[in-house]
Order: sequence, then C-alpha cells, then structure tokens
Amino acid sequence: MTDREILDHLLKSAQKDHKYFSNVNKEVRERWVVSQFLTVIEVQHQEKELLSLEQSNKADVQFRDANFQVKELTDPDLRRGKMYKDAYNSIKNAKSLKEVSLISDVRDLPPVANMFELVFSKAEELARSNLYKDVKKELDLLIYVTRTRASLIQPHELDSAIFSNLGWRSISCVNTKQAVVLFSSPLAPDFVQNWSQKLMKSSN
Repeated sequence: MTDREILDHLLKSAQKDHKYFSNVNKEVRERWVVSQFLTVIEVQHQEKELLSLEQSNKADVQFRDANFQVKELTDPDLRRGKMYKDAYNSIKNAKSLKEVSLISDVRDLPPVANMFELVFSKAEELARSNLYKDVKKELDLLIYVTRTRASLIQPHELDSAIFSNLGWRSISCVNTKQAVVLFSSPLAPDFVQNWSQKLMKSSN
C-alpha cells in the first residue's frame, strides 16, 4: 500500500470522526447515548422511538414518556471537536505520512476520581443553573461519563437521598461498562422507577 493510499484511508476515517463530533451531529450523539443507556438497563426500544427535540425544548431526547436531558462528563479541558478537526486538517494537507500529526490536544491524565461523586457534582451544578431552574422537575437527567480514570460506581455508594433535593425528575448515568438510575421521583417514567438503584453492567 502506497503512502497515498494510506493517506486516503486515514482521511476518510478522520473525516468521519470530524463530522460525527461536530455540532451538526450533536443530536445523533445524544440519541446514541440514550440508546446505550436503554440497552444496558435492558429496556427494549427501537431507534425510531428516540426523538430529538427542537432547541426551544429543554429536553434533548424524548423516549416514550421520558424527557432526557443528556450531558457528557469528560476529562477536564477536553476539546474533542478541535482535536478531530486538527487531525482531519493535518491529514488533508499532508503530502506524505511524515507530515501527518494526529496529536493535537495533549493533556495530562486527570487524577483518579470517584464516578459517583463526579456525577453528583455534575447533577448539582446543572441543578443550580438558571437554564433548568423552572423545568428540571420535568426532566430526566442522563449523564454520559467518558472521563478517564473514574472508578465505577459500587453498590454501597448508591444513595438516592442525596439527589432528592436537586429537583430533577430522575437522574441516571451511563458509561462503557455500566448504567444506573441514581434517583427517580414518583413522577418519573415507570421504566425509570423500575430500574432505580440497580447497577447494570454493559455486555460489551
């Protein structure tokens, strides 16, 4: 395989990543997170049931009677969009493999952190935001944890009481290895209440 063929292959892959993580595909990523969450907690669903809502709505994705507000909990200072954009431009402008630079956002690894505490802090921070002040009681907060070096939530950590005063209708989280409904109010959808405080492991 020649350098040109390798560059063309890398360019197609980089173009796909750049497009997927661009603002244009935000809704696609949000629906994917909800789908992953539902899959791990074993709620049967079809992709057509996941509806992206207009920006005027506070919820991101509607699934049956659930109104998911999707938030990602990443590494501190992560600039993923810029990282993929820089990688794509580097390959596109390269005339040889030696000119390709795929590392555009070098950061120190974050310290080891407790995932339960991270999710609580994120839910608390969002609850204080004026953006959700008047609507959070109707929203099902879903936090997608992609932060590296975050410990998995353990059964003994589950404590819905500490989330109860934040005002969300329900609070859940998911990552590549597990999903859990951390809190659900009596107004939360039935399937959310049914899975409250149950740690589910991903089969992937």
